[in-house]
Parts: sequence; structure tokens; C-alpha cells
Amino acid sequence: MPISLDNTDRKILKLMQQDSGLSNAEIAEQVGLSTAPCWRRIKRLEENGIIRQKVAILDPDSLGLEIVVFATVKVTAQAQHGLEDFERRVSRFDEVTECYTVSGGMDYILRIVTIDMRSYERFLRDNLLQIPNIAEVHSRFAVSKVKYTTGLPLDLVKTKD
Repeated sequence: MPISLDNTDRKILKLMQQDSGLSNAEIAEQVGLSTAPCWRRIKRLEENGIIRQKVAILDPDSLGLEIVVFATVKVTAQAQHGLEDFERRVSRFDEVTECYTVSGGMDYILRIVTIDMRSYERFLRDNLLQIPNIAEVHSRFAVSKVKYTTGLPLDLVKTKD
């Protein structure tokens, strides 16, 4: 069950989503708190699992990771063990940055990041298609990035104010 946030919690989270490298003092100043109460709020947000981790967001283009593929996957055996096996195996591939079960005609959608078409083909042949029980894989290549964010829509979260 989600915990209730007040407007100050929401402001703290917005700032941290924009720049997790901000110091406690910088956050406190921007939300109008002293450092000790701000630190306690951040600790409470961490303890409640709202802040899971703080990470660096890397620029894929700077690293030569220019291909983003959205692959939909249908598995043949939908028994629990077959789905769990697929999920366990696909979770091991670094190229797969996201994996979701989906409704409709396919079972999963994967977001795959790689350097070029040839490396995607190798990944597909040598890794993804080697997983048992795969019936179909359909690949869609991102042409351009219109929007990308890791930030969540905090304005939708109910507040206790």
C-alpha cells in the first residue's frame, strides 16, 4: 500500500529525480527545510522503499549504444515454470534493459540496447532465440527518441496535505 506524501516530500522527490547528486543541504535549501529534517524525510522515503536507489544515468550515444529495439516475445509454454524460466534467462542479458509481461497476443515486451544491427542480430540468434519455448519474436527499432525520462509523474500521487 502506498504511503502518503506531503508537498515537501513530493518536492524532495522531484529534485532527487532531476539530480540524485544534490547534497542534503542543497535539497533542504530548495524545499525550505533545515538539513536535519530534510535528511530524516529522505531516510524515511528510503526506509519505505519509495527511494530504491540512487544511480548515474549514462548517455548511450556517448558509449556507442545507438540501437534501441522493442522486441515482443510470445512463448509456447505458458505454464508457470515456462514463464519463470524465460524471465530468469532474459534477466541475465545486459542488453535487455527492461522486460514486461503484456496483455494481448504477445507475452512479453523487451527493451534492448546495443551498438548496431549486427550486434542485435548476434544477440537475437545467440541469446534470445536460444531460450526454450519461444514461439515468436517481433522486433521494432526506435528511429528517434522523442522523450525519455526515468522520472515518475509525482503530481499524480495523492498527498496528505
